[in-house]
Amino acid sequence: SSTLKDNAKQPNMDTSASPPVAIKDGAGEANKLDKKSPNKVVTDDDVEEDLDAIERRKAIKKSMDDGIRVVSAFEGYAYDAGMRVGDKLVGIDDFEIKATTAVDEVRSHLRGDPGTPVSITFLREGVKGPQTIEIERSLVRIPDVKYFGFIGDPTDGIGYIDLSGFANDAGREVRYAIRALQHGAAEMAAQAAGNDNDGSAGILAADPTKLKGLVLDLRSNPGGLLTSAVDVATLFVPSGSDVVSAKGRGFPEILYRSVAEPALNPNTRLAVLVNEQTASAAEIVSGAVQDLDVGVIVGKGRTYGKGLVQNVQDLPYQTALKFTVAKYYTPSGRCIQSTVYAPEDPSSNVDNGGAKYTSKKVADKDRTVFYTAQGRKVKDGGGVEVDYKVEPQKASPLEVILLRQGAYSDYAAEWSKNHELTDGFKVDDATYNDFKLFVEKKQNSGDMKLEVLYESQLKELQKRLKASKLDSSSRELDKLRADIIKDVKKDFSTYKSEIIEDLEQNIYARYLPDSMLIERGLKSDVQVTETAKMLKDGKEFDKILARDNGAVGGNSDSLKSSGQSYETSSTMKPEPTLQTRW
Repeated sequence: SSTLKDNAKQPNMDTSASPPVAIKDGAGEANKLDKKSPNKVVTDDDVEEDLDAIERRKAIKKSMDDGIRVVSAFEGYAYDAGMRVGDKLVGIDDFEIKATTAVDEVRSHLRGDPGTPVSITFLREGVKGPQTIEIERSLVRIPDVKYFGFIGDPTDGIGYIDLSGFANDAGREVRYAIRALQHGAAEMAAQAAGNDNDGSAGILAADPTKLKGLVLDLRSNPGGLLTSAVDVATLFVPSGSDVVSAKGRGFPEILYRSVAEPALNPNTRLAVLVNEQTASAAEIVSGAVQDLDVGVIVGKGRTYGKGLVQNVQDLPYQTALKFTVAKYYTPSGRCIQSTVYAPEDPSSNVDNGGAKYTSKKVADKDRTVFYTAQGRKVKDGGGVEVDYKVEPQKASPLEVILLRQGAYSDYAAEWSKNHELTDGFKVDDATYNDFKLFVEKKQNSGDMKLEVLYESQLKELQKRLKASKLDSSSRELDKLRADIIKDVKKDFSTYKSEIIEDLEQNIYARYLPDSMLIERGLKSDVQVTETAKMLKDGKEFDKILARDNGAVGGNSDSLKSSGQSYETSSTMKPEPTLQTRW
């Protein structure tokens, strides 16, 4: 019921072994001697490899010292039982977890028959001695809707749903979130107006039309089940609309069509937020919303471009084969697959397996124009292009370095040893300066490299300079490295507010559930903020969809396709219970 991080991937490696070469500073010592083999000449390449080996051994030793830790405690399961991010597991029932214990072994001890108890012992920074909790094993169901609520002032009626995947219940979860937002918006509007004297006016006044706008966040959603994508899409598109079709070689053509009235009121402005990692089933929803003109696609550029339907076949030895059986097509008839596969030699015998295939991206000149329900131009072969462009906030080099090297999470662990989280906690100047000193110490000890983003290029340049015997230039390279570090450190001042936000989020992550962390993150999310403004104003939204006459959704009859039709509705199952926070 919690996600674990394995920090002991190579338990049999001797972390205390010394390197077999004498390493000295200074240029000009081109050749060194191996201590174990006095007659062996060791080149600079060998020295660089040994230096890399030393760094790897240090990293492995640190990982083994860190042990196996919780990186996510799921709400409704481990989180509710008392476990938190960063907890170090030391025992499960009578099984002792050692530095060399593999994460798979820990998982096998955690798992068992539903309803049976399991005792977990762990260490936590800031708490003296080990702690033990007992959890009843159960089937863990991770919701696809991680959070839903309102953006900004609830009386503005701009809702938000974070959809992270497309498992079996994705449609039910999104429907439940829409209904809760519709009633919640009206209830809060009534309370704000002072009409809820007896506590019931808000409920009586609940009106789905008071949800003025909705942001469906599909950023970095990798997709999932085709049927679940159809279930979600039917919540937004008019009844009788084609949602998606699929056809392939040896695969019967199938058309999925909505027969239920949409859960979202047609007068509610819909925006689907995407990025380059929005893929597969998430693109089916995005494509249907765009082609039927029921909403606006918002983001930086295009989605991933995976227009394939795939099956998974189990194989022996706990392996499986994923294979493509068809391509899917949005209501306008386009396939958004961005990569095409073709034999290197068109004359080769494909049927007998004699051809070698290559992959390439679909060129812009090869993309075909299609039309939405309202006549807007859209193209195939390259993902779903956004209708309304909003650039994400760009992270500075220092922010990327601190994140990649775990500086935020490491400091949060140190901070929690001597501090307690209080209401309204903020990172003040004293804490920020302490964090800067923490990073400085890690850099001086070799645990962190502020020039890491450019390390591979610097090493390659150093190797070429030495090979060319350009010693003076090689020495200049050391100065360049120092200058890079100096420039990167300037970001501590330039991007102070952004780094503080990242630091606060990592400290909060050790105490709060995922839903509350998402809620906090929305306040500084530029794309969400700009999308909410666009929905609230409405002018740009109507302009994009050409809604001068107030028509919503248009007539999708011109988008109908031939083939076997599957009419879908997700109203037959009971609504789930989800974590939410207004």
